[in-house]
Amino acid sequence: MQQAQTVFILDDDADFRDGLAEALGAEGYAVREAGDAREIDAAALGSSDLLLLDLALPATDGFGMLATLSRLPKPPGIIFISGNGEALLRVARDLARASGLDVLGFLEKPVELADLLELMRRPAQERAASRKEAHHSAARIRRALKEVLAGRKLSVMFQPLVDAKNLSFVGAEALLGNELAGFGTVRPPDIIAAAQETPEMLIELSYQVLEAAARLCADWTAAGWDGQVSVNMPLDVLLGADAVPEIVALVRRQGIEPQKVILELTEDALYDHSNEALAALARLRLAGFGLALDDVGQRQSGLMQLANLPVTEIKIDLELMRHAREWVKPRSIIASLSALGHQLGLKVVAEGVETAEDLARARRKGVDYIQGYLISPKRPAEDIMAMLGSLPSATSSLAEVQRVTV
Repeated sequence: MQQAQTVFILDDDADFRDGLAEALGAEGYAVREAGDAREIDAAALGSSDLLLLDLALPATDGFGMLATLSRLPKPPGIIFISGNGEALLRVARDLARASGLDVLGFLEKPVELADLLELMRRPAQERAASRKEAHHSAARIRRALKEVLAGRKLSVMFQPLVDAKNLSFVGAEALLGNELAGFGTVRPPDIIAAAQETPEMLIELSYQVLEAAARLCADWTAAGWDGQVSVNMPLDVLLGADAVPEIVALVRRQGIEPQKVILELTEDALYDHSNEALAALARLRLAGFGLALDDVGQRQSGLMQLANLPVTEIKIDLELMRHAREWVKPRSIIASLSALGHQLGLKVVAEGVETAEDLARARRKGVDYIQGYLISPKRPAEDIMAMLGSLPSATSSLAEVQRVTV
């Protein structure tokens, strides 16, 4: 007979703790409980499968428990619970995961038993098996990606970029497709993670995406459309000895000048203060490339260093746009980022615009350009060209744009 999972409830509300212990016991779990971290020892936690951890505890709060848990030879899986709002729960989750702890999720009080059981349903062994499978999948992705790059069969898609005020076409962003020959369906972040294991593979991946992007930009330019194409470019690639001249030559071989291309950098570029990094960015700007700071809003601590980088636009992270539908704080952050960008003479792009409300919010916050499912999902290059041929005029209504692009 399989042994029952052991759940440790650490919460200073005795009534809540006892009621939850009774309910979980009825579900077949072995339950331990305490109201104060000082009442338990590390062995009790280390022998538990799951820990339901309240953030508001006497003496040592839930955040203070993270160091103790991370030192355990076999820490339990954690579910955070709190009545102090979702923002603190998210911080706790992120800090715990950064410490290498296994976080199943979090719940706000009052806790619904069905929601709790949903988080608890996967045993530790199954989660470990999933992590092992993910490791094997990464190796398979690398093997498939190597073949795809060698055969120059990389799937590159594009998402249109439009003016926030009148929804007229201003360009497109190149994105990896969700299919990898020899592997099947795969998330683009997993493809990138696989490529990052080998510097040469990451460079080849980046150059093939840039080549496809430049080719499409040349096509729409020849068809009479004026727009720039954006391409994600890891800073590690730009730091290569011959990266700048190679990138310039690659773009020109496709029939366009660097002024038509915006290279998107992640916020990590803010934290690289090396002379090599600044020199590479300066040389790219001198060659005519635009430089965009992507995913702005994920990390804020070094944001004021924007003034030190020769970027021409910033892109507000799509998660900020999604959170802004429910939270006041992300809306304020978007407004601040937009204002800061304009004060620095930069264009401001909002990613993840998926609804009419998102569009209205982007306009109110002063965003210049938008991209997202409201306008179009990512598409193959040929679909972008067909879409351009049927775009409404700059003065058309949102309903007309939706009819054309959906």
